[in-house]
Amino acid sequence: MLDFQRYQAEFTAHLRNPAAHQKPKNVPNARMAVYRELVFNNFLASVSACFPVCISVLGVRKWRVLVRNFMLQHASSTPIFREIPQQFLAFLTTQDCPDYLKQLAHYEWAELEAAGSSAIVNTHKQALQTHSTIRLNPTALLLSYDYAVHQISKKNLPKKTEPTFLLVYRNTDFEVKFIALSPATFALLTLIQTQDLTASPSKLQNLTVLPSQFQNLTVLKCLKLFAEQIGQPLKVIEQFGLEILQDLAKQQAVFQ
Repeated sequence: MLDFQRYQAEFTAHLRNPAAHQKPKNVPNARMAVYRELVFNNFLASVSACFPVCISVLGVRKWRVLVRNFMLQHASSTPIFREIPQQFLAFLTTQDCPDYLKQLAHYEWAELEAAGSSAIVNTHKQALQTHSTIRLNPTALLLSYDYAVHQISKKNLPKKTEPTFLLVYRNTDFEVKFIALSPATFALLTLIQTQDLTASPSKLQNLTVLPSQFQNLTVLKCLKLFAEQIGQPLKVIEQFGLEILQDLAKQQAVFQ
């Protein structure tokens, strides 16, 4: 290893874990302290901005310890600060902390993901009808949890599991919206999402059907497929499903 490479390795190892790695020789401690504080505070700020409820639930002191352990233990796969919160989620899966905290963190991260999506959101002015094509808002994330994560707070910690289904998306005013879904509506929107061939793996991870089966899906065809999927007559599903999709279209959660 060349001298400058050895210096860089010593420098970065010390910044990551000052207790385990000495600073490079001939570097004043006061100067090194500036870098130590700067690096940690940047990590802390980048992570904390995404998880305000988690901080409230855990407490500031325990949160700082958790972020410090993230710096010490996690080998990040990205140098981009905006992507650090997602790396923190991966780190959390390895930690001995309540499952509800891990799921709460994922829910809070979803807001950042929807807000920062590069997808273009275009709305259609006409009312949704059975012959209309139907697609999910391209920024949407369909989320399922074992806890009511959207209700968790410092004073309202979950005492038991509660299957929870949520939709997070960005509207045309660049506002991130959250909608609590029934299991049936979640299943219906999951079916609609399968027509999007450009959906990311994270959006398609829970799907069991091929996206190519559902291109150019109309509302009526979608409801027929859904009725077949749950073993109910179309007449039972059609009115209920159309009303739900029309309401979601008004909220810009689905588009023609």
